[in-house]
Amino acid sequence: MMALLSALFLVAGAGLCLIAAVGVLRLPDYFMRMHAATKAGVAGCGLLLIGVAFAEPSPGMWIKVAIAIVFLLLTQPIAGHLLARAGYVAGVPLWGGTSDDQLKGELRRGDFDQPATARPRRTKMQKGIDQVVLGLASGRGLETAIAEALELARTHKADLVGLAIVDTKTLHNVGPVPLGGNHYAAQLRNTLTTKARHRMAEAVQSFEQAARAANIRFAVSVEEGDPVAILRAQLDRGVTLVLPRHAWFDHGLAEKQIDPAARLARHRITPAEASDKGDAPIVVFS
Repeated sequence: MMALLSALFLVAGAGLCLIAAVGVLRLPDYFMRMHAATKAGVAGCGLLLIGVAFAEPSPGMWIKVAIAIVFLLLTQPIAGHLLARAGYVAGVPLWGGTSDDQLKGELRRGDFDQPATARPRRTKMQKGIDQVVLGLASGRGLETAIAEALELARTHKADLVGLAIVDTKTLHNVGPVPLGGNHYAAQLRNTLTTKARHRMAEAVQSFEQAARAANIRFAVSVEEGDPVAILRAQLDRGVTLVLPRHAWFDHGLAEKQIDPAARLARHRITPAEASDKGDAPIVVFS
């Protein structure tokens, strides 16, 4: 009987540890993976210890197992909480499908992707603008942003560049993938990326038509990847960045609507105007 109980507890504990290991490998963000690892530490190891106690039943063994389990119950939840809090405050990204951040406004978040010493951007117009970079994101406010970029380029006799980006970092984050679901997840990523490319092409076409109608010379650059990193690389002295206020480079395909101003502010790219003024574009001076 003792051997059977020992086997049951050992198999159950090993099964929980296996499931937790799969969770650490497959879950989409830091907090979910940490949750899986914590469950393995408490429940999985606890069941394994009980199985060992049934295999070698003696008062001394049960006392040792009880002490170990109490130690796990006291330390693992606290350690998990502290690690989660540290990750959240450091700015570790949440899963793209997160619908509600209950700690928003309660804890100040940092910027995990960029060092804390990142140089802040100027919020006032400089004496000279050498280049105007227009972010081509399809959606509400694109036409207003195009008009603003054309006016800045004409007024300051600056070079005009249309920067078209596909936010693959967001579009490829399709959430937790069940075992055997990699093929369908890859299909979904490819479908979203293809749709974003088509919408991006429409935005580029609108920009080109407006620039030609205004008789302003321009260039177009196409990128795929993390828009924040791409935009940050563009911001050099004499460069002005213009973005639609209500459109991001997911081109409206992400599950949750992205606020461009909030996304830029999180990464210390400060617009000239922080307040929302209808469809007025976001302008960043370097």
